[in-house]
Amino acid sequence: MQNIRQRILQIIQERGKATVAELADILGMAPVSVRHHLDILQGDGLIRVDGVRRRSGAGRPQHVYSLTPDAYQVFPKNYAHLLHHLLNYLADVDPQGLHKVVEEVARRMAQDAQLDSPQALSPDVFLEHVVHFLNEHGYMARWQRENGEYALLFANCPYVDLVTSHPILCQLDRALIRFLLNTREDVEMQTSIRDGAHQCVWRVSPTAI
Repeated sequence: MQNIRQRILQIIQERGKATVAELADILGMAPVSVRHHLDILQGDGLIRVDGVRRRSGAGRPQHVYSLTPDAYQVFPKNYAHLLHHLLNYLADVDPQGLHKVVEEVARRMAQDAQLDSPQALSPDVFLEHVVHFLNEHGYMARWQRENGEYALLFANCPYVDLVTSHPILCQLDRALIRFLLNTREDVEMQTSIRDGAHQCVWRVSPTAI
């Protein structure tokens, strides 16, 4: 996103609402240029017209712009810092309990997928559904089959900023795969982004699908 549009979002966020004239005055830009950027932001679903404001003197009423809920995704987040300290606290207070927490979180995440039973689909179709869910959550996943064995490959780690100091997040992925596959069998991590590989590779037994 261009710096000027980022700045427009920031101004509207700080003020709650803003008109073209107000933005032009703050930015030192011509109103026509401000409108151009507002049109782009509106097309991207980041701002909306939130009423009109009448001028004190002569002139046409002005649109008042505010942020949409989607705009808040553009602003800085502190999730990684929060999760880092939360995991540290749980590990200090109850290390065994942390493992149980991770298992339960993985189970609940898998429930969100609402996948059909593996027995109701062919293995290939079922794995496509699993991969689709994983990709919705940032894993850049795909599956492959070689010599009768299945593998799930993750080209991205959604927790890459945390996993080096908190390898238990790999356990979260392991448990998530197990719950998605609805199997008690373990899955084997063959390579890991955490250890410098370009992708995580999880080997899955054919009997697990």
